[in-house]
Amino acid sequence: MPSVSIPILLGNLGFAVALLAILFKDILYLRIFAVMGTLLVYPLYLFGKSEILWTNLAWSTPAIGINLIHIILLIRDRRPLILEGLEKEIHDSIFYALPTRTFNKIYQLAKIEEHKYNSILFHSNESIHNLYLIINGQIEVTLEDDTKKIVSNNTFIGEQAFITGKTASATIRISSEKAMLLKWDNIALHDVLDKDIALSNTFDLILTTDIIQKLRRMGT
Repeated sequence: MPSVSIPILLGNLGFAVALLAILFKDILYLRIFAVMGTLLVYPLYLFGKSEILWTNLAWSTPAIGINLIHIILLIRDRRPLILEGLEKEIHDSIFYALPTRTFNKIYQLAKIEEHKYNSILFHSNESIHNLYLIINGQIEVTLEDDTKKIVSNNTFIGEQAFITGKTASATIRISSEKAMLLKWDNIALHDVLDKDIALSNTFDLILTTDIIQKLRRMGT
């Protein structure tokens, strides 16, 4: 019975591992097993034949390099990001359903603004181009029937218009001495959300929850 060389054994094992790689739905594990499989085939390319298979090596090596780069990036992106200060407070109180690294991308799109007493953010039936989150302060909401309600910290402003694309359903005025708001440009925020369906659904759920809570408070 003829003996089987170690390079051939490793080569077949490598092809089996590479085949196993395509069974993974998780792209990280797919790339890891693809690299492992290719490395196991290397001895076959180097010692399995009378001549080194330079063409195979030339094509396999860049593939390993590309996969290794993506593996590093995937691992980096999956590591939780440590948030600090205001960003951490907002994440923990409102956006806790989002991974910290994902929330950081959303947070970086926003600007912090400070508004003085009696400033008008927008009037009823106006087109709204921004989504606001109250960080600190109080805001008076005047509905179309002239009913007035006060909302404060950790409350979104303009969220219904952001979701539906319709005009403002109320006039928004700063009722405290000053108010600090987090402000997103609607177009820029939609561009990010539209690229990630899961993120978009989670963000919509956060806004919808805020609307429900706001209606309960305003109904009391």
